[in-house]
Amino acid sequence: MQIQIGDNMVSRRLAGILFVIFLLSGTMGIYLANALQPPTIQLVLVDEKGTPLTKISKNVEVQVQIQALVPTREVYRTIFHGTLKKQGLKFWDEGNTIRISLYDGKLQSVLKEWARDYPEGIESSLMISVWVLDYEHGKLYRGFAVVHYNPVDIARGFKKTVKIDIHRLPSSPLKYNTRDGEVSPLGSNRQFYYWKTDWSLSWVPSNYVQVPVLIVENENSDSGVINAWVDISQQYYTKFGLTLAYGYEISKKETPSLDIYGNDFYTISNRFYFSRSILLAPEKTGYIYIYAKPYHLHEKEYYCTASLNNCVPTGEERVQEGINSIMTSGDTIVGGSSSGLPNFLQYLFTGSIPTYNSVNLEVGQSISLGQLISRTDGSCGASFGIGIPIGALAVYFSGGVVPLWASGLTAGLYYNHYTSLEIYGGIQNYGRWEDTGDNIFETLSIRVSRYTYHVGTCDTKVPIGIYIESN
Repeated sequence: MQIQIGDNMVSRRLAGILFVIFLLSGTMGIYLANALQPPTIQLVLVDEKGTPLTKISKNVEVQVQIQALVPTREVYRTIFHGTLKKQGLKFWDEGNTIRISLYDGKLQSVLKEWARDYPEGIESSLMISVWVLDYEHGKLYRGFAVVHYNPVDIARGFKKTVKIDIHRLPSSPLKYNTRDGEVSPLGSNRQFYYWKTDWSLSWVPSNYVQVPVLIVENENSDSGVINAWVDISQQYYTKFGLTLAYGYEISKKETPSLDIYGNDFYTISNRFYFSRSILLAPEKTGYIYIYAKPYHLHEKEYYCTASLNNCVPTGEERVQEGINSIMTSGDTIVGGSSSGLPNFLQYLFTGSIPTYNSVNLEVGQSISLGQLISRTDGSCGASFGIGIPIGALAVYFSGGVVPLWASGLTAGLYYNHYTSLEIYGGIQNYGRWEDTGDNIFETLSIRVSRYTYHVGTCDTKVPIGIYIESN
């Protein structure tokens, strides 16, 4: 008996050792397999609470479209479209990670575009759109997020956890029977959602245009001399904001209802220099501008079967306002100042309203742009930064392609320093200066968009222009 017990103990120990070796070899195999993979972009998709999108219900499918910003008239290039699902027996893979090889042809084409225009690098962005099909509860959730990266620092790839608030946009009943599947490329026999740009309703300039960042009107004859300026310091990262406006069949309405989100995200960012000022005598106007490529994209959501050639519109639409390229000379933004008012000002007026929270400047006093903007709606208005009037530009330059209601859309220009947002520039009342003007206080007011924007946790009016009236 003792000999048998000993043999059994040896057998059990041997079996245990073999099992551990099996596990270790399997784990080592997975490790080696991953180590031999080419560098990738890995995007882990979770909801606003940190729950993997593939686990928000017992029966769910997550469709994902990733568009990469490019500094051309194309604006966005889709580099990924596929479906996520739970991985079942693959316990090490929750099925909520998108992987794009750096050797992928579409991604490589995007990186080459940025390397050509910005060989020293610039922070660019990926627009991520998701559709969460919750079969358990019969609901469809939509969501979006923006991920930033620098094309020159991507050689080893990167991994980021991307939070997508799928309850930010209203949900809708699940109307279609979309089949579950593995990550599926376009061209398969399955059904999917997709955003397409409607170029008949969009505007993108063929080259760089003057984009005003500050407009000042010293309109009264009884007035002092006004100095206005904008500064961008290389000490900070200057960020060009992205605005998204969602709505149902907005292209069919003269005054659509818009759900607008701004400055939780941005298109491009880098450390730049820029400094310009204007000196305005009474009854004079002027503006400060940069050279950039703004865009107004009108996108429509489609429900497709098998391919992009077999799609029907769902009625959901969105508009993107942003900048995908700026003219630079070394690390300095190219721009300038001009007397008079920009030609599109009538459309800026159409899309904006004056604020009545004005400020009085005594002779010799000045006020920063940040303080002036914060008077529109406290920290909520200031966190949007300097309003860039892209909608008004698009209405003016498109010759009627972009509808008049878009003139109230704007994107922010701002910079971050650690955890605080900064806006540099200001207005000063010189009073009588070099035998011009009078020693009299000035009342400054600023115009804001007609629309209410979701900015961070606030619903607020945002500065547009910035157009400042002095009287």
